[in-house]
Amino acid sequence: MRIEQDGKSKKISIKGQGPSDARRFFRVAIHLPVAIRQQNSDVLISESVDISEGGLLVKNNQVSKLKKGDTVKVHIEGILGEDQDHMVLHPMRVIRVEEDHIALEFV
Repeated sequence: MRIEQDGKSKKISIKGQGPSDARRFFRVAIHLPVAIRQQNSDVLISESVDISEGGLLVKNNQVSKLKKGDTVKVHIEGILGEDQDHMVLHPMRVIRVEEDHIALEFV
């Protein structure tokens, strides 16, 4: 964000949005059912928190065996080219697992 002050350009940062916090993609809060299929065929049922062009943040509401770097297939109910006759699975990579959230990126 830039603010003009006395004819001079002055750069300011938004709280929590410093240079190291810059996001590559704009996020949209959205709460939809999500199924994460792991490589061992286990399925984690959850809910999305937000989505962007780069990935998805979901609630970590179960004890999962997911770890950073795992590749998974994700079904997001109601968006991303859903077809009434077929369940669409999106390939994604786990980029972060926290107590409350799991961050995934599209691959």
